[in-house]
Amino acid sequence: MKIAALRPEQSTPARVDHRINIFDGDLGALSRSSGHAGLSVANELFKWAGRSPSNTAWDFTALALAVVGADRLVNRAGTSADGWTREIELTIGVSDPHRWQSLAGKLVPMLSFLTGDFWSLTFVEGGYHPAPPKQHAGSRRETCVALLSGGLDSLIGAIDMETAGIEKPVYVSNRVRGDVAKQELFANRLNAGNRLLSLNADPRTSGVTAEISQRPRSIVFVAFAVLASTLLDRYKDGGTVDLHTPENGFISLNIPLTTLRRGSLSTRTTHPKFIEMLQDVFDDLGLKVRLRNDYQLKTKGTMMIECKDQAILTELAPRSMSCGRAGRSYTHCGRCLPCLVRRSAFLKWAGRLDADTTAYIHPKVEDLVHGRVNNDFHGKAFAEYDDVMQVMTALDSVERNGPRRWIGPHITAPRLRIDAHAYRNVATEGLHEIGAFLELTGLR
Repeated sequence: MKIAALRPEQSTPARVDHRINIFDGDLGALSRSSGHAGLSVANELFKWAGRSPSNTAWDFTALALAVVGADRLVNRAGTSADGWTREIELTIGVSDPHRWQSLAGKLVPMLSFLTGDFWSLTFVEGGYHPAPPKQHAGSRRETCVALLSGGLDSLIGAIDMETAGIEKPVYVSNRVRGDVAKQELFANRLNAGNRLLSLNADPRTSGVTAEISQRPRSIVFVAFAVLASTLLDRYKDGGTVDLHTPENGFISLNIPLTTLRRGSLSTRTTHPKFIEMLQDVFDDLGLKVRLRNDYQLKTKGTMMIECKDQAILTELAPRSMSCGRAGRSYTHCGRCLPCLVRRSAFLKWAGRLDADTTAYIHPKVEDLVHGRVNNDFHGKAFAEYDDVMQVMTALDSVERNGPRRWIGPHITAPRLRIDAHAYRNVATEGLHEIGAFLELTGLR
């Protein structure tokens, strides 16, 4: 599939299947294209910051918007022979196409690792150079940038940073329905509401059945954080800005539970291999942004136990969102892998089930507490759910053959420039955390 991601005034190249308008234009442009993304980003950013990011940061955001737009346009079921892997040829308008084209050899494998697809990238002239804000801000003395998604891990990251008081972060949120209220609540509760930058890629499509797996969705989240990083006084004065991406090591590593699991609702944006590849691209571009995940070797349960302000965590943790299948109800399903990780983390943290006051559908906390999970519909729906059964299979494999067989080639020193032993430990510990929770369901 050939797709061009360009600003509305740019001409569509020949032999392109779909066009995505990025950055500016009005909603009427959707009728003249196959989709759009990021139409409100510049206005919202200028309103918040009163100054403009670097051209390189805009270019990286163009790439991110193009990728999430193309991902949404190309339906896996309708275009892929195996129902998953797609071939996407993407043309993107940037400020310095020769520089970006020279990095295609690094960008293509990075995107392939992120989405599981075959990508081809062509960069053309057409970078985004918005007029500077009419009202200029004074200084931006924040010292770093951190992602705040509305999830439990980023909440803990924010609590820890605010409690330590060493850094003064800008918190960046990818504003999507269902998460906005949580993001604002967390920032305000931590007295950081004026340091919350909330942007929305809002990718839309027209005339196609949109792909829903959204494997690259978090790359635009990182792009928004890069925009914010280049706004800070520290960056403009020649310093390096840390970009914190707090996520527990078990989810970050995303080890397939079984050999058949595709992980269609999982993202690899904080996987150490992806972070390594992305940091390499930043360095080549001269972006003085350093990616950090201080929780890479911790499970979610350990993150909760070691959180620096337990009172605030107790108050806010149940209001965070972890579910990968919440849908429009915004209620945790209770049985997908992220929900299982969450529930097991609460159990490890508090030592009892009723400490988790999150509302779950399958099974409800009160049913677990009273031992009713195997006697009603919700219990049966939980026990027979794919993710639950695949976790059970992984646990059985580890018990029979040891963790090395289960992990296989997904964590090796040549593959990751890290201590492979430490990464295997956090993967195994995270799996065992879920196992401890499943014991209370009667499944183990």
